[in-house]
Amino acid sequence: MNNDIEEIVLGHLLLKPELFKRTVITEQHFLLDENKFIFKLLKKQYEDIQSINIIGLVESYKSSFTTKYPATKIVQRLTELLSDTLLQVNDYDYFQDLLFQKYIDNEMMKVINQFKNKQISKEEMLEVIHKLESMNIKLDDNKLNGKEIFQLINAKNKNISFRFKKLSDTANIQEHDLVIIAARTGLGKSGFCLNLLEDLSDQYNCLYFNMEISEKQLYQRLVSINSKIDMNYLDNPETEYQQEIIKNACENISRKKIKIYSQGQTVASIRRKIMNECKNGHTIAFIDHVGLIKSKKESTLYENLTEIVKELRQISLDYDCTIFLVSQLNRSADNKQLPKISELKDSGELEQSATTVILMHDELQDKNISKDQVDISFLIGKNRNGSLGMTKYSYNKLTQRFD
Repeated sequence: MNNDIEEIVLGHLLLKPELFKRTVITEQHFLLDENKFIFKLLKKQYEDIQSINIIGLVESYKSSFTTKYPATKIVQRLTELLSDTLLQVNDYDYFQDLLFQKYIDNEMMKVINQFKNKQISKEEMLEVIHKLESMNIKLDDNKLNGKEIFQLINAKNKNISFRFKKLSDTANIQEHDLVIIAARTGLGKSGFCLNLLEDLSDQYNCLYFNMEISEKQLYQRLVSINSKIDMNYLDNPETEYQQEIIKNACENISRKKIKIYSQGQTVASIRRKIMNECKNGHTIAFIDHVGLIKSKKESTLYENLTEIVKELRQISLDYDCTIFLVSQLNRSADNKQLPKISELKDSGELEQSATTVILMHDELQDKNISKDQVDISFLIGKNRNGSLGMTKYSYNKLTQRFD
């Protein structure tokens, strides 16, 4: 059946050479080597003379023919294709797409067999499979008519609003954004992301990739945020009433659309989980934090982080998801000065790829270490969708709540 589809595509191109203008497949998508050779030869002639002429092929491209693919054999094959093809031009895109899908299926079987033969790891197999699953061919060549362009530029982007209204309105975060949440160590970056997670998971599918603390500690923080009860009382409530509030908070969290992953992650594993979750609707992924994502490449920290951030940005564009990415600021940054986006740690790609950068700051951080409640400034240092600016929220370290 694979060869039949390949022959139908080649027959269409022989009978109607102008179909090359609509052709987006390449010779690599053909499984039969002889058909790869024929496609490449036909494409070359069409590019040269805007037509297909079998006799002209032999005369003009003598050097292309080989012992394996002599001119006489290729001419015979082309003649057979011409006589066997029933031209239905409207079906050409369908057969292009079918040919491409057969190619994808074949590539998947190759990588599965490599795994079975222990030539590659399971992680490597899954990474290739998910890349193949995300591939597609655009048969319309991305060309829009006037009406489609008008509809596109007037389409309303879907904003992601959260309970911190002033910050939400100013940041104007939209679906498919890559948002960086950055601060110096110990300022509550994870706590703030958990506040967003607790809030947004009523409406969105939310994934939280945590690579620093245990799952138990994460859920303790979420329950405290939801119940407004000090974490120290979660496993030892002072009263029955307090215990009831904690139990209700646990039920509230269980009903939210939250999935937490507390083990180490690679970009491939993050992509795979986001890809699966997106089937259920728009997904928000929190990644805490970028410096802990594993990389298999033996490159410098800067190079690895740059590649990781580029891939995460592409994931937010390719799939139905928005990503909140936690990052550190350089230790050399002055604690007393307002942070700058140039102080994002280890890679300029964080600043380049992000749609929004939110920097957290406590000008009294050194004095506030022992305090249970502090004021944190939120500085929007980059914003493709809205304004720059700064606002403050109160952070209760015991309940992990920002208010």
